[in-house]
Amino acid sequence: MTNELNRRSFLKRTGQTGSLVLAGSLLPTVLAACGGNISNAPAAGAKIESKGLKTAGVLQWGATAENGAPYVYQNPDGSGLIGFEQEIADAIAKLMGISQKHVETDYAQMEQALQAGNFDVVINGWEATEDRQKTEIFTQSYYHYGQQIVVRTNDPRFANKTQDDTLSLTDLHGYKVGTGAGFKAETLLADDKAITLQSYDPDLPFNDLALGRIDAVLIDLPTVAYFVQGAGPGGQKNKDLKLIGKPFALGDYVIGLNKSNPNAETLRKELDQALTELKSNGTLRQIYQKWNLWNDQQAAIGIK
Repeated sequence: MTNELNRRSFLKRTGQTGSLVLAGSLLPTVLAACGGNISNAPAAGAKIESKGLKTAGVLQWGATAENGAPYVYQNPDGSGLIGFEQEIADAIAKLMGISQKHVETDYAQMEQALQAGNFDVVINGWEATEDRQKTEIFTQSYYHYGQQIVVRTNDPRFANKTQDDTLSLTDLHGYKVGTGAGFKAETLLADDKAITLQSYDPDLPFNDLALGRIDAVLIDLPTVAYFVQGAGPGGQKNKDLKLIGKPFALGDYVIGLNKSNPNAETLRKELDQALTELKSNGTLRQIYQKWNLWNDQQAAIGIK
């Protein structure tokens, strides 16, 4: 599966050099710190300004489109950028009555580029880690993501498990489980000594799972949606694999802004207003359904 080579941008999505702070009991605290308390957001339907932008009329957002599916990436037909975050950026800009511009930035340099003012915001599977909170402020969450278990379709050990089940790391005890090096799942699996961890770099573990070299995969749901379910142009459905259980070890994708920018708080409020509207008018739900990312866990962040 050639798509397994296209995964560099996934490696650092959880900011592995910083602390992972969005799972479990820390979630409410972090959401409050990054503006994720949607009850305090501006009312839906109100006029949305764009006074916080560095360039009037253009929302400039940093992200890496190189091998960035399904977040943002080049359409295989050559027509331009696509991805669920590309669609979110476009939807925000339309609500503000402005245009949007993707600024290609290497993921490892994203924080530095944000602080240098190369763009207004980061929209790239970004999370509010403890390290980032020192230099950034954050919008409310626009996607509530989690870790997804994938197994072989014909594995009798998981024959009775479905996507509706509530599973956890305990269900992987005694198994050899693969994930990508640098993924949040790698940290979770490494901390559980009842699981044998197999990390993959640069490839993803799905081929080895299909071949029976490992027992299961644990990895971000958006990665699974593209590389296993085939969601989006270029995605290839793998019939040898299936998803079991709801995503767990939940975290949140947020929009990051440079804390030292004097207009950051103004722009954050404007973006929060736009996200509140996209949650209430069904736009975010439609985007996530299109990309096989929708689940009932999105209700926790107010998506209807």
